[in-house]
Amino acid sequence: MKKLSVNIGFLVALCVLWSAPVMMTGLSQGFMSTGTVQAADKKKETRRVPAMRERTYKTLSEAQILIDPDSIPLAEGEVKPDVVADPRKAIEILKDLMERRGVNSYELAQIWNTLAFAYYTLEDIPSTLKAYEMVLKQEITEALELSTLRSLFQLYYSKEDYRKAIGYMDRWEELRGSPDAGVTFIRATAYYQLEEFKNALKEALAVEKIVALECEQSKAAAIAAQTAVPECRPMKENWWYIQVVIYNELKDYDNVINVLERLIAVYPKKQYWMHLAGMYSEKGWDDKSLSAYYAAYSQGMLVKESEVVMLAQRLLNAEVPYEAAVVLEKGIKAKLVKKDEKNMKLLGTSYTMSQDMGKAIEAWREAAKISEEGDNYYRLAQALANEDRHKEAIVAYEKALDNDVKNESNAHFWLGISQMQLERWDSASKSFREAAKDKDMEKSAKRYLKYIAGEKYRQEELRKMLEA
Repeated sequence: MKKLSVNIGFLVALCVLWSAPVMMTGLSQGFMSTGTVQAADKKKETRRVPAMRERTYKTLSEAQILIDPDSIPLAEGEVKPDVVADPRKAIEILKDLMERRGVNSYELAQIWNTLAFAYYTLEDIPSTLKAYEMVLKQEITEALELSTLRSLFQLYYSKEDYRKAIGYMDRWEELRGSPDAGVTFIRATAYYQLEEFKNALKEALAVEKIVALECEQSKAAAIAAQTAVPECRPMKENWWYIQVVIYNELKDYDNVINVLERLIAVYPKKQYWMHLAGMYSEKGWDDKSLSAYYAAYSQGMLVKESEVVMLAQRLLNAEVPYEAAVVLEKGIKAKLVKKDEKNMKLLGTSYTMSQDMGKAIEAWREAAKISEEGDNYYRLAQALANEDRHKEAIVAYEKALDNDVKNESNAHFWLGISQMQLERWDSASKSFREAAKDKDMEKSAKRYLKYIAGEKYRQEELRKMLEA
């Protein structure tokens, strides 16, 4: 049997939780007065069943009180019986009642029904199932058959006997005469557990059709009665999500996307935005994927450092660096993102690419404080030089070279440019000569060396002329 996946697990949990109160409703069928049972049954169906005698009803009521003293409704002013719950004693009473002469088929059905309740209270599921199946072998009302079938498919589902659960669901639906969205959903999850994904999908899609049909019928009835048109029952979240899970198993990713887009419109949860973003990426739709991530961020759903940093990186890769910087800056201010070297470098890169050099300088200076790595100083120097702050840039370039910057020739070259801007000709010449040792930089460096030599000669001649 297939183990529950992460996707389907919470759906199944909902099914199991949903089953308990319905089971109690079914069990309560046996504890109305005879007249009440027969009156209720006449409204639902025309089956004729033997009448329940007063002494049988009294014994059933006695057993019911022993099983659950709080289950019997009290009339106004009636005192609650002082009884300690004793389901095992109730079982003995019921078995004795079963052996009495003259017990008719309908009474026998109610005895088995009450026994099922007792066994269920004792968590004896095999005996509970056997008792319910015995109920179905008697002459019973349609209401009791419906509640018994429902209890059976819920119990078999909880035992993970999905095949039997489906069989009882089919019988329940056939007797009811119309499908039920909730039961159809559970049948879809049962087929999923059996790895019969096409059958599961058929049931999951049927849920949506049932909801739509109910909506049309309620509107038509309201129009015919000239009353206010009621709001239609919406598709429940898990009714939609199971389609996503099944389409994913069938590798029908276009429909996974289609359902997620509809689901998010009504239930805009983080897991759906993230799933949709991932599916867009699978299809190569990077812009849509980024939009989905950003939508989740805009709704305050990205609460982990890794998520915020990932979004900033994706924005940067999509060539929207300013938005990347804003996302990262907000995360740092909110103390969601750590102010470490890696994140400060990303922030510095984002501001540099967005040409906000003032903030880029702050970020690179912070990165250099955290880690005196040569490249951090190099990027700081470039940002400073871009703002014509060459005196500061020279200091940063020199620190980059002192701290094993990765590309020394580039650092020497741009150091020479900043020195040249301040007319530090000798220092600039020295820097360009160092840069020229790299074949890739040699041509550019020599061109600047030639320029410096010419500029020094021009300035010397100008000085001589002024002195003369």
